[in-house]
Amino acid sequence: MISKSTVIWLGLAGLASGALFHTSYRVQALGEDLAGLNRAIIHEQEAIQILKAEWSYMNDPTRIEEMARRHLVLGPTAAGQVIASVETIPARLHPVDPDAPQGPALVAGTVPMPSRKPGAGSQPASPPAGSVVLATYKVTQ
Repeated sequence: MISKSTVIWLGLAGLASGALFHTSYRVQALGEDLAGLNRAIIHEQEAIQILKAEWSYMNDPTRIEEMARRHLVLGPTAAGQVIASVETIPARLHPVDPDAPQGPALVAGTVPMPSRKPGAGSQPASPPAGSVVLATYKVTQ
């Protein structure tokens, strides 16, 4: 007949083999996850290398100079553009009276004012329903 200690030892051996079986499969699953993460890291490193190559191409000084020449209307600074003293800086621009657009001009010249909408009276129209009014202004002399 089988003694109690033999049954206990067989139970412990079965329990240990079950734990070992579970642990080995868990380690295999974690190894597959690690391999997937390593593949993703390699993929991201390759993408970073591509982005670095594109960045170095985009920041090539000759390319930027050629694009600036093609797209920007820039030229060397003329002597007349340099401000010689503080007194030559123009004063702050003041708005023109919309009722008398031919009145006093701005310092830099006249600025085109938008015309009033047809049918609009002297009172400003109320904003449409559901809109938000951020600010209102009044022209004063």
